[in-house]
Amino acid sequence: MTREERLRMLLHPERYTDKQLAEMLDEVDIHVPDIETEWQKHKDGRRKKEGERPTYHRERPVYYKVAAAIIGVLMLSGISYAAISHLTTREHTPDNAIPTEEVIMRKPVIKQARQDDKTITAIPPIIYNNMELQKIMQQLAKAYGVKVRFKNEAAKSLRFYLQWEADDTLGDIIEKINHFEKVHLTLSEETITIE
Repeated sequence: MTREERLRMLLHPERYTDKQLAEMLDEVDIHVPDIETEWQKHKDGRRKKEGERPTYHRERPVYYKVAAAIIGVLMLSGISYAAISHLTTREHTPDNAIPTEEVIMRKPVIKQARQDDKTITAIPPIIYNNMELQKIMQQLAKAYGVKVRFKNEAAKSLRFYLQWEADDTLGDIIEKINHFEKVHLTLSEETITIE
C-alpha cells in the first residue's frame, strides 16, 4: 500500500471498510526501541572523562539572547510610558482638587455679589480626592448630626473622589456615593448604613 493510499485512509476513514483499515494498520511498521540499550546510550553520553569537571552551564542559542534583549526593551519602554503618563496626569489636576487625601474641611472663601438688592453668598465645594470612605463618613456624620454604621468592613478602606457642594442635602450625598458599584448607603432613623 502506498503512502498516498494510507494518507487517504487516515483522512477519510468513513470511505473504507474495517477490514481495509485493519490491513493498513498491519502494514505499518512501528519501531519500538529497546529501553535498556537506549538507557545505556544515555548514561554513556552523560559520563565525562576522568578528571574533567562537569559543566552546568551550556551556551544558549542566539535566539534566547535576542528574545531576552527584546523583553528587556519592552520592559524599559513600559516603565518609561508609565512614568511619563503618571507625570502628565499629575500636572492636569483641577485647581480646586488637592492631590493628597487630607482634604477634609477647609475654610470656605465666601464670595458675595449684589443682584437686585439681594446679597448672594457663594461657598466653594469641599473636594475629597482619594479619601477613604470611613473618613468621609465621619465628616458627614459631624456635619449632618447622624450616626454611621458599616455592615461591610471592607468598605471602610475604599477610596473615593467626592465633591460636596454647600447646598447638598444628606440625601444628595448618599445618592452620589451610591453611584459607585462597590458600596450601597441607606438612611433610616438618623443612621447611615453602609453595605
